[in-house]
Amino acid sequence: MSIRNMRVIVLGAGVIGVTSAYFLARDGNDVTVIDRQQGPGMETSFANGGFVSKLTAKPWAHPSVPKLILKNFFREDAPYLFRFRADIDQWIWAARFLSHCNQKSYAHGRKVCVNLAKYSFSCLEEVRYSENIEYNKQSNGVLELYKTEESLIAASKFAKQLPDPEDHPEILDMDESKRKEPALTNQSGEYAGTLFYAGEETGDARKFTVRLAEIALNLGVKFNYGESINNVDIKNNNVTGVTTHLKKYSADAVVVCLGSYSRELLNKIRIKIPIYPLKGYSVTLPIRNESSAPIHGIHEISRRIVISRLGSRMRCAGTAELAGFDRSVNMNRTNSILEDIQKLFPDLTNINDAERWAGLRPMSPDCIPIVGLSKINGLLLNTGHGSTGWTWACGSGRIIADLIKGKEPELEISPLSPSRFSRS
Repeated sequence: MSIRNMRVIVLGAGVIGVTSAYFLARDGNDVTVIDRQQGPGMETSFANGGFVSKLTAKPWAHPSVPKLILKNFFREDAPYLFRFRADIDQWIWAARFLSHCNQKSYAHGRKVCVNLAKYSFSCLEEVRYSENIEYNKQSNGVLELYKTEESLIAASKFAKQLPDPEDHPEILDMDESKRKEPALTNQSGEYAGTLFYAGEETGDARKFTVRLAEIALNLGVKFNYGESINNVDIKNNNVTGVTTHLKKYSADAVVVCLGSYSRELLNKIRIKIPIYPLKGYSVTLPIRNESSAPIHGIHEISRRIVISRLGSRMRCAGTAELAGFDRSVNMNRTNSILEDIQKLFPDLTNINDAERWAGLRPMSPDCIPIVGLSKINGLLLNTGHGSTGWTWACGSGRIIADLIKGKEPELEISPLSPSRFSRS
């Protein structure tokens, strides 16, 4: 866009907005972040699954999903639960999402997801080392648990399509898996084995977001909390600023990082993006017995549950519920997650101490984020990251900063372009 330093407003103070603001400030821009909450990381970033993926970042739109939805349509504990409403946007989104549940679309999506994840991981490493930032990082890798030999072999074959042989996972039977992860020794489920991805990490997304916001503040970023965003102001197809319920701001550029709420704001200026909230749940448990809790990230594939070790806590998150903008905690669905945990780790004795949470993942129908320039000069989008915002945050933030600087991003970003939906 421009080589000169600019006045930039970032809308949203989740992990996506804060990383964007940080990279923009490092480049010398005058940055203001606006958020309706009273602090950073208070919505989707608050208690997510904790995975920082490189190779296990995958689209939710998998060929098996339509059958899985039909099989469990009336079950409250279903991994995918569609609660259809009198909302045409929900129905359109669901149809487009299901249209991507095929092998060709999934293969393309996984390639894009992994490329962005690997780039973002390198950006995260650079931030971590340069800022000495701590967020309960664990670098022990991730075990993907598979119920059947057939699903394990199929996943292994697909993983071997990754171009770098060093990225291919290790295939383990259950005896080998239990030696790798002793906390699984007494698990009561029937599993064929696991895929072990050695390079994956886990960490506390909100802890990272809060600390990075403090660092950004020291770089000169202004954080205006407790302000609801009414409009992005446009004149002659150029951004001029933002209006909140309290005041008007002038800006040379605006970056929309509002997650599931991006669509409503952008509709006002006739930018249509197919983002819809996909509700997810998490439970967080204190660890009282070290041997009962895993030291690796765990992904239980059949139930769509991920488990992360976050210091002295264990975070278990998952499921996908199409339920509009309802953020209430459904006890049946969180109880289902707790039951899954007890089957995997029967020695845990603190189930009743679980902190329950629900959040809205901003999901695009192809499960690829929307990052880049819009048709309005000075308006950039950084949204639609679904369940993988923590994984993709630093890479997406660096891309936005490069675009505003007028620099070609290091990663090929055409698959992330907001305009891709107008071509489909």
